[in-house]
Amino acid sequence: MIAIKESLTVEINPAKRILKIPGVVCGGITTGTDKIRNGYGNGDCLYFDFEYRVFAVADGSERFPWASRDLLNRLSESLARSGVPDTVGGWKDLLNKEIYSVQKYQHKTTFSCVAISSQNEGVSLIISHGGDSVVAVMNSVTGLICHQTGRDMNFAGRSKDIADVTEYLLTDRDCRVLIATDGFNDFWQFCLRHSLLGGKRDVFARYPMDGICEMISVILEANKGRFEYDDIGFIIIDPFQVQNIGANAVLMGGTKPYEEKQFLLEYASESHDLWVSDEKWIDYVDEFSGAGIRIIVQER
Repeated sequence: MIAIKESLTVEINPAKRILKIPGVVCGGITTGTDKIRNGYGNGDCLYFDFEYRVFAVADGSERFPWASRDLLNRLSESLARSGVPDTVGGWKDLLNKEIYSVQKYQHKTTFSCVAISSQNEGVSLIISHGGDSVVAVMNSVTGLICHQTGRDMNFAGRSKDIADVTEYLLTDRDCRVLIATDGFNDFWQFCLRHSLLGGKRDVFARYPMDGICEMISVILEANKGRFEYDDIGFIIIDPFQVQNIGANAVLMGGTKPYEEKQFLLEYASESHDLWVSDEKWIDYVDEFSGAGIRIIVQER
């Protein structure tokens, strides 16, 4: 077990919809151009569980964008009730019995999840995946992709079983994990076409990992109106630095149309643009809720 570092602080910015731990993880959501124009909710939802070191992304449909939030909330409830599985078979059993099997047909959503555990000199990643979101393991120095999930039709709601659950053992400390919805690819392809970022290794060379979310926000603002993109939801993790820090779990996104409308109206001002550390989250529950961010109090 990795020793706990008390100095690690988890911060959330409700206006930017970003969560970060310096040098360890960052994640955030941005609502797609068409979704804003037509008054849809944001179907991308992120799950951060720092106690169990489980991170997940789900992407719900335009009609039922909150389906992603319901699914990830059910995952959180299952982990709180039964603990985190430590084998591929255990994860398949949990997901098929408690997550996929009870998702309503009309509540179609992708599901991509990584559970991290320490293994001797490296880490184990149990990767669960269904739909067209992605989990990628990449070398931050060379930019090479070491492992990546493929697209499939095993969306939660449409399939009662998840087929793609695998274990990936990692010893290269230069590797990072990306969990992302398809809107992230819209952003990445635009950057490549316009030479905004260079390649993958250039991103990690130019920006601290926990600053990548803010970098993306700046690029999107600077290029507003220049390209169309779907909801962008992603988490980037240094799997060797993630620790059981005991912070409460966080759900971000999966908003209904009226929730998204209120967010766009109320969170444009600088008064909501602030970083809140985990020891103060309880005082900002309402602020977070208005941004589609839910703090899940751990009672395990």
